[in-house]
Amino acid sequence: MFRNYLKVAFRNILKHKGYSLINVAGLTIGLACCLVIAIWVLDELSYDKFHENAPSLYRVEENQYYTGRVFHVTVTPYPLGPALVQEIPEIKDATRYVWSGGLLFRYGEQAFFEDDIRAVDQSFLQMFTFPLIKGNPETALSSPFSLVVSESIAEKYFGNEDALGRTISVNNQHEFTVTGVLKNVPHNSHLQFEILIPYAILEKQGRTSDSFGSNSIGTYVQLEKYATMEGVNPKIKGFIKSRVPESATDLELMAFTRIHLHSYFGYEKDPGGIQYVYIFSIIALFVLIIACINFMNLSTARSANRAKEVGMRKVVGASKSNLIRQFYGESLVLTMISLVFAVILVTAVLPFLSSLAGKDLSWNVTGMGTILLGLMAVTLFTSLVAGSYPALFLSGFQPVRVIKGALKSGAGSSRFRKILVVVQFSLSVLLLIGTAVVYKQLNYMKNKRLGWDKEHIITVPLRADTRDSYEVLKSELLKDSRILGITGTREMPTYIGSNSSNADWEGKDPDFSMLIGQNTVDFDFVDTLKIEIVEGRSFSREYPTDPTSAFLVNEEVARIMEKESVVGERFRFMGTEGKIIGVMKNFHYQPLQNKIEPLALMVSPERINYALVRLNPEDISDSIKSLESTWEKIIPSCPFEFRFLDEIFDRMYRTEERMGSLLKYFAFLAVFVACLGLFGLASFTAEQRTKEIGIRKVLGATVSQVTSLLCQEFILLVLLANLIAWPIAYLLMRNWLENYGYRTSLNLIIFLGALLLAVIVAIFSVGFQAVRAAKSNPATALKYE
Repeated sequence: MFRNYLKVAFRNILKHKGYSLINVAGLTIGLACCLVIAIWVLDELSYDKFHENAPSLYRVEENQYYTGRVFHVTVTPYPLGPALVQEIPEIKDATRYVWSGGLLFRYGEQAFFEDDIRAVDQSFLQMFTFPLIKGNPETALSSPFSLVVSESIAEKYFGNEDALGRTISVNNQHEFTVTGVLKNVPHNSHLQFEILIPYAILEKQGRTSDSFGSNSIGTYVQLEKYATMEGVNPKIKGFIKSRVPESATDLELMAFTRIHLHSYFGYEKDPGGIQYVYIFSIIALFVLIIACINFMNLSTARSANRAKEVGMRKVVGASKSNLIRQFYGESLVLTMISLVFAVILVTAVLPFLSSLAGKDLSWNVTGMGTILLGLMAVTLFTSLVAGSYPALFLSGFQPVRVIKGALKSGAGSSRFRKILVVVQFSLSVLLLIGTAVVYKQLNYMKNKRLGWDKEHIITVPLRADTRDSYEVLKSELLKDSRILGITGTREMPTYIGSNSSNADWEGKDPDFSMLIGQNTVDFDFVDTLKIEIVEGRSFSREYPTDPTSAFLVNEEVARIMEKESVVGERFRFMGTEGKIIGVMKNFHYQPLQNKIEPLALMVSPERINYALVRLNPEDISDSIKSLESTWEKIIPSCPFEFRFLDEIFDRMYRTEERMGSLLKYFAFLAVFVACLGLFGLASFTAEQRTKEIGIRKVLGATVSQVTSLLCQEFILLVLLANLIAWPIAYLLMRNWLENYGYRTSLNLIIFLGALLLAVIVAIFSVGFQAVRAAKSNPATALKYE
C-alpha cells in the first residue's frame, strides 16, 4: 500500500508540474527561511554555554536607588570579588575582569597598540573554559608581569615561532613574559579579549581602589554545587551597605548564560537581545505558515480533480484513515523534496548571511545531532500543517456524490481558500510594516540632531607616552590651516558612561539623590564639537581657576537644581568644590535608546584619553597625511592610529542595522511566497472559469473588463488583509518603539505604503493570468458546448 501511495504521489507531482513547482518553490523558501533563522537563533542561545562550569557561573550586578528611580549597572567595586569569597560560604571562587586600557606592545621592530586586554585574577582560567594551547592554566597568571595571549596575537608578533617564554615590552616601561597561548575566543562568548594580564599588575601600579563606593569593574563568581542563585541573592543584597552605610546600592547575581540576551544597563530595563530571538522566531513561523497556506490552497482548489480517485478508493474498501495517510504522505514527499532544495539553498547563502549578521553562522552551531533532529522536526511539522486540511477535506468526500458528478471543482472550499489568502497577506503586511518602522527608526537615530557636530572629526587614542606629548602635538597641528580645531576628552562624546551621585549645591534637598554623568575634557571641547552654550561661558585659559574649580553643566542639571540661574552657583562634584561657569544646551552623549540625563564637565588636559581633531571637509585626505607626519615627528616611538567619529557613532546602531537588513530580506521572501500562492490560485481560477470568460467575450466583454473581473476578488482579499494587519502592526511596533528614549513616529504613510505595495504585488501576481485568460479565443472554450 505504501508503494502504491508513493507511486500515486509522484504521478500527481509529474502530472501537474506547474502547481507542484509552485508548492515546492514556496515550501523551499519557507523551509530555507526557517532553517536560516533557526541557525541564527541557536547561535544566539548558545552564548557562554561551552564553559564546563557554566551552570554555576554568575556576574555580580547592582541596583542603585535614586529618588524613586532604579539605575541598574553591571560594574562593581574593585575589592568586591575577594570579599564575597571570604564571607559568603556558597561562593566558591571569584575573579575580577577589568579593561586595562590600550597598551603599546613592542617586540623587536614591531610596535602595536592593543586594546582587547583584560586584567583578571589567577582564578579566571580555572573558572572559565578558555583552553590553553601552551602553558599551564593554574600558573599562567601567577606573576604580575605575565601575559596570556590568543593564537592570533601569538601569530601576529611571533609568526611560526614558539611564543611561550618570549618577552614583550609594554608601554616602553615593563617587560612582560608570555606564559600561555590560548585558543582564539569563540564568537559565542560575551567575554571577548585577545590578551590577559594579571590583576596584580594593576595593584602594583596603583590603578585599583579599596573603596566599596566606586563601581568600575566586572566581578564574576562561581557558586558551590549545592548553592543556588535564589539562595545567595538575599545574602549579598546588602553587602555594599554593610560597608558603606550611606550607600543606596543592592547586589544581585545574573546567570552567566543569560548575560548575552538579557543584560541591561541604566534606568530602564531594556529587553536586550532576547527580543530579536523572539522577533525572528515569529518571522520564521510566519514565512513557514505562508508557504504551508500555499500548499493547502492549491490542494483544496484542485480537490475536484481528485474527487473520482477518492470515490473509487472508497468504493473498493478504502477507509477515511487510509486516505488521510495517503494525502499526508503526499504532503511529506513534497516537503522532503523541498527540504533537500532548502538545505542546498541555505548552504549556498550562509556565507552571505554570516556577513550580514556579523558573525560566523554554520550548520554545526550546536552539533550535527541537534541539527538533524531539528530538520526532522521542521519537516514533520511542515508536512502536517501543509497537508492537514487537504487530507481531512479530500478524505471526507461522499463516493455516491462524487461518482454521480455532483461535486463541482473546488466546491465547499472557496471560503476557506479566501480565509487562507487573507491570513497570508495579513502576515506579509505585518512584516512589511515592521521592516518599514525599523528602517525609519534607524534613519531617525542616525540623522537626529545630537546637539553637537560629529562630521569631519577624527579621534586619536592617547596611550602610553602619547598622552604626555598631547600639548606639543596640539600646538604643532594648530599651525596647519587645514586643522580647524583640536580638543581632548577622557570619554568619547558618543558614549559618556561615568557618573556619580555625590553632587551638592546650595539649597539642595538632603533627601534628593540623582546620578549625574561626568567627563574630563580639554579647554576647546565645546568649541570643537560645536556645542551651544545657553548661559554663561565655556572653559577658557584666561581664567586660571577653570582647571581646578569650574564646571560646565547641561540643561538637565540646571533643571534639577530648580534655580532661575545656576551660573555662579556653588557646585561640589567629582571630589571638587567649585562653581558653575556655564550651561550647555542638552546634547546626546549616549545612544538614542537613552534619554538625555544630567551631565557635568570639568577641564583637565592631563586626564584625557582621546584627541579629537576637526578637519577641513574640503581636504580630508591631505589633512590626515599632515597629522600623521606631525605625529611621527613628535612621537616617533608610537604608531599613529585614528578613527572617524561619525563611524564610531554609526557602529552604536550596528545591531539595529543588521536586524533591519535581515528583516528586509525575510519580509521580501514572505511576500514572494504569498505571491506564488496567489499566482497559482489565479491560474486555477482562470482555468475553472474558462467557459464563463468565453461567453462574456462572445457577448461583448473587453479584455480589460474580463481582467478586472478576475482581479477584483483577490484585490478585495488583500484589502481585507490590510485592515486586519494594521491594528496588530500598530500595537506591536508602538510597543517596540517604546524601548527607545527618542523614537520616530508611526504615521499613516507607512501603513498606506504597505497597502499600496501589497495591492501592486497582488495585481502583478493575478494580472498575468487574468490577461492571459481574457485574451484567449472564446471559440476554444465553447466549441464542445
